[in-house]
Amino acid sequence: MSSRPVVLLVDHRPESRPIFQQVAEKIPFELLVAEDGQAGFDIAMETVPDLIVIRQNIPILNAQSVSVLLKQSPDTDKIPIMVICSQLSEEEREKFQDAGCNDCIKEPMDVDAVISKIKEWLPL
Repeated sequence: MSSRPVVLLVDHRPESRPIFQQVAEKIPFELLVAEDGQAGFDIAMETVPDLIVIRQNIPILNAQSVSVLLKQSPDTDKIPIMVICSQLSEEEREKFQDAGCNDCIKEPMDVDAVISKIKEWLPL
C-alpha cells in the first residue's frame, strides 16, 4: 500500500484526466478513476480514498446520490467530496452541501486551480 494520499476522480469526460494526472505528479497522490457514479461509489467503499472529486452530472448515480450514500457509511462519511461543475446556482450549491459535498471545482479547470483546491482538502 502506498503512503501517498489517494484521490478518486469520478468523471466520464476523458479531458479531465490529464489535468488530474499533472496535479497528481506535482502534489503527489495516487489517482484512481471511475467512469460513472456507481463505479465511483464501489471504488470508494473498497479503497476509502482521502479525497473524492466527482463530476456534477456523472452517469448512473449522480454526484448528490454518491455523496449521500458515502456519508451514510461510517467507513466513508469523513471523506471530503468536491464536485466538478461548470456553473452552480446558490440553490444547487445548497443541495450539494446538504448531500455532504464539501466544495466545488469550477470549469474550465486549470492545473493551478485544481492544485490549490486539492491542497485545501487533502491531508498532506
